[in-house]
Amino acid sequence: MENSATVRYLSESADPDSGLRTLTAQTTVPAEYDKAYGHVLLPRPIFVSEREIRAFADDLAAVFRTLVSLPRRCFDGDLARYGAAIGLPPELIEVMSEGATGDPLLYARADAFHDGTGFRLLELNVGSELGGVDSAQLNRALLDVPAFRSFAEANALGHTDTMDHLVAELRAAAAGVGADPVSPVVALIEGPGALGDHDSVFLSIQEDMSRHGIELLLGEIQELTEGADGKLALRGRPVDVVLRYFAAGQIAGDPVARVALTRVNRAHAARRTALFTPLEGALFTSKAALGLLHLPAVRAALSETERELVDRVLPRTWVLGTEGSEEALAHARTHRASLVLKPGIGYSADGVVIGRDVTDAEWEAALEATAVRDYVAQELVVPALEPVVDPETGRTGEWVANWGIFVTPQGFGGAFCRTLQPKDGSVITYANPGTRGTCVFTCPEVEFEESRI
Repeated sequence: MENSATVRYLSESADPDSGLRTLTAQTTVPAEYDKAYGHVLLPRPIFVSEREIRAFADDLAAVFRTLVSLPRRCFDGDLARYGAAIGLPPELIEVMSEGATGDPLLYARADAFHDGTGFRLLELNVGSELGGVDSAQLNRALLDVPAFRSFAEANALGHTDTMDHLVAELRAAAAGVGADPVSPVVALIEGPGALGDHDSVFLSIQEDMSRHGIELLLGEIQELTEGADGKLALRGRPVDVVLRYFAAGQIAGDPVARVALTRVNRAHAARRTALFTPLEGALFTSKAALGLLHLPAVRAALSETERELVDRVLPRTWVLGTEGSEEALAHARTHRASLVLKPGIGYSADGVVIGRDVTDAEWEAALEATAVRDYVAQELVVPALEPVVDPETGRTGEWVANWGIFVTPQGFGGAFCRTLQPKDGSVITYANPGTRGTCVFTCPEVEFEESRI
């Protein structure tokens, strides 16, 4: 997505002796962030119109409200029926529904492409187990470089710190259980045996949260104990807020974890230790939930404004593998090149199949898997390309950006991008060695001043 910020940045940086080489060499990110991401950083940030990304965040909030209303509006409030409609197995529905209120907190991150005319929502990840909350550490590091800071000031660049939003929500949660909101003890809690799988990421989050004045402990759900007063503790430390990074799939089927979840939910309900966020939000994070918004029976229950929102923001999405999805499956069989096949619930692009990248036989094999796992077929979105200068060669290459855009009760909550050159594949995930990450700066919709960096 080329804009005036990009054009100015590149025009001032394309010379190998220009500021981009200096910027790359001089930027120093915090130690734990460097360990987690320093080896996969793009040579420059991505720019976007502030008005456009804030408007998209408003749309995300509206999509969230619509999704949350579906059980009540279309399934008589029955979460089991709703869950079955999006292909969730009963054991997951049970875990996600424990303690459900019907009013989950708006705390989410969209994965989106920009097609050159606007953002298109690929999936909406609802809940606190989100990556990228520490991405503003890179924004701050870039602004510490005098040349880039001058460029940013001259052109009114800005950024939103996602950690500011998260910390505000954690402090509010602490206050809700009578804890000190200024310096609550927060524990980031993973599923059984999973903390070490992402330890570098969690240490970076811990580092950034410390900068924001919050002590963050790291642990797993089975390590939480319950005191006589009902308050949870981690390895003997009383915990004011549990920052949930465990997922429903890590709990269902594990008897120890299941008991631990009930303990956490009990402490939350008793207002002794807050859970940020309950697993209720996971009922709406499945990509199949977005697919419901395209079903005729669901669309009939939506307002005209909601239908317009769905058509504008969401690529067409079909739910597969559920009762009544035979027509959707037939459509997927005959439209391979224009579709993407995705698990309804999945992470790091696990199980994603791009129709145009596989043979008919491979596509058919992937479709057969929908009989045993929740899947959706989604209209392929062709993203606009981002020009990026290689600081070593001075040559400009083209990259695809997958936008991670946060939305919270405070509105737009910051953004970051994962990027990939088309020659390295179609699936943008850090499991793909060609993927690079970067931060996002917003800019006003005005022509940039002449200013070398």
